[in-house]
Amino acid sequence: MKQFYGLLSNGQTAALVAPDASIDWLAFPDFDSDAVFCRILDPLSGGFMSLRPESHFRADQAYLSGSVVLETRLRTPSGVATIDDYLVIGRMELRRFVRSEVPLVLECQPRFGYGQSLGALRQVPDGLLWRNPHGGDALLLALHGPRPRRIGREQWLLPPGEHEVALLYTPDFAKEQDEFTSPEGDPAEHLEDALRFWRQAPMPEGVPELQQHFERSVLTMRALTVRTTGAVLAAPTTSLPEQIGGGRNWDYRFAWVRDSAYAAEAFLLCGDVLAARRLIEFLLSAVQMTGKPFVSPFLRGDGNFSLGERELGWLSGHRQSLPVRVGNAASAQLQLDIEGDLLWALWRYVQETGDWNLPRGYWWAIQRMADWTAQHWQDPDASLWEFRDEPRHYTHSLVLCWVALSSAASLASSLGRDQKARAWREEAQSVRRFVMRECYRPDLGSFTQGVGMTEVDAALLCLPLYGFVTAGVSAWQGTLRRIETDLVQDGLVYRYRRDAMGPARHPFTLGSTWLARAYLRSGRMADALRTLEQLEQVATPLGLWGEHVDPELGEQRGNFPQLFPHAGFVAAVSELAREGPGAAEPEDGRDDTATAASQPSQQPL
Repeated sequence: MKQFYGLLSNGQTAALVAPDASIDWLAFPDFDSDAVFCRILDPLSGGFMSLRPESHFRADQAYLSGSVVLETRLRTPSGVATIDDYLVIGRMELRRFVRSEVPLVLECQPRFGYGQSLGALRQVPDGLLWRNPHGGDALLLALHGPRPRRIGREQWLLPPGEHEVALLYTPDFAKEQDEFTSPEGDPAEHLEDALRFWRQAPMPEGVPELQQHFERSVLTMRALTVRTTGAVLAAPTTSLPEQIGGGRNWDYRFAWVRDSAYAAEAFLLCGDVLAARRLIEFLLSAVQMTGKPFVSPFLRGDGNFSLGERELGWLSGHRQSLPVRVGNAASAQLQLDIEGDLLWALWRYVQETGDWNLPRGYWWAIQRMADWTAQHWQDPDASLWEFRDEPRHYTHSLVLCWVALSSAASLASSLGRDQKARAWREEAQSVRRFVMRECYRPDLGSFTQGVGMTEVDAALLCLPLYGFVTAGVSAWQGTLRRIETDLVQDGLVYRYRRDAMGPARHPFTLGSTWLARAYLRSGRMADALRTLEQLEQVATPLGLWGEHVDPELGEQRGNFPQLFPHAGFVAAVSELAREGPGAAEPEDGRDDTATAASQPSQQPL
């Protein structure tokens, strides 16, 4: 599998480091702020920071064990340079700890506003200072170690030895310039501080065959977590294309309710209860008292809603893939599944922990989501795939409405809210009857993507995961066979075959984890393990996945790294480690489609 970028994070922002040690993405001060390095979106004007020998070199990379500190080794005929890159916890600062046997060329070209502005540049005692001519923010490049020689406007030659290169950001230079100073102390101690932060949380155990990628997935989920709020972002990047040259280029630097709920369940299953609780409470706190419980399907990392999108027309795009977008127009979409995603995560949290204080404290949010779902489940929506054509009735969306109502009913019953529990359970029965009547096709022997449709999509793999059906019923087994025939290729899963924007070009990495979990519920342990091992084979050498993968070229596609497959991998491996599915079967699970249609589960899994 071809190498792609390595991820750095400090829980406030993120950077991407290329295989040759060039930092081609960095946003300050937050994950979704304007990027000061975005060469990944424009090789000429995007901005970057590189370190390279003067002569030919070979590079290899690895994360330092148990951390998000990335080590790059540059090997030349004359010697080796080692660079440890990390973002400093609690500071708006990137550091590079360099030990080199050969001279290195350092080039730093920050650009404010996604490459719009060069910045006003002046030399300072320890390096260079760039000020944004259109704002009050500034960047300071500080160099420590053997004296470098400046060889260009934004270039230095570092002699052999030990160096620390630090890039600091301030949002208001006029007020904070007296405190805007380079770090002091031993660079090796600074590195150890970063390693201690990442290693302080215990690492859960998965299964031996999958442990390496399992650990990297847990760390990636933690790296995508906003330290101050507990939010988990879908990805740290914008506009990396799902297909090269296509228009499926979106901004994913937000906490999608759906993605976050998946992450919360994954944290729960691997034993990180604190991360799960923080994330669930972050989402519950965002529920609105009027209108749809969530104004948008996603939130910013600080808990505010982000509305609309715009195009950055001056950027050429990743490998000429246009447009480059910031923000996401899906903020205006109706997506019916997200309340069910959150209520399921809350119900799973209570099952795993026995902590009833959380649902008691957020009863108002539970009631808002369930009541709204009871009133609106018959509305057409954009589905979890965020289709940008006309809304329709999708099976997954309807099933998640059933999940919302039955999860809320179970919570209400346990909290002594019997009247609400009965009302929501009755409405859940209505949803179930509708799905079985309109979304199951006896002539095809399977569920379909939605009402009036004949094709299947990968989201149908979730039906047994939520207990809507048991894995043994004929309706589900027929659906699984169709998915295996129509959407699974070389062990990888396509989300669907086409939509209004054209064919789906590449497999959808989360789909493989859904398939593995579905196999577990069918008792097909060997198939589950094999599916996860095939997903491992298309990860980058650093153990990271994008939203999609091009298996022919061995390249990641879409925003990177993507929360979906890492959370799905953690959930699937955690269930595999338990030697089966992570929850019991629903009460109505019989190998009889008609019975399943009329006897809804009395509580979700």
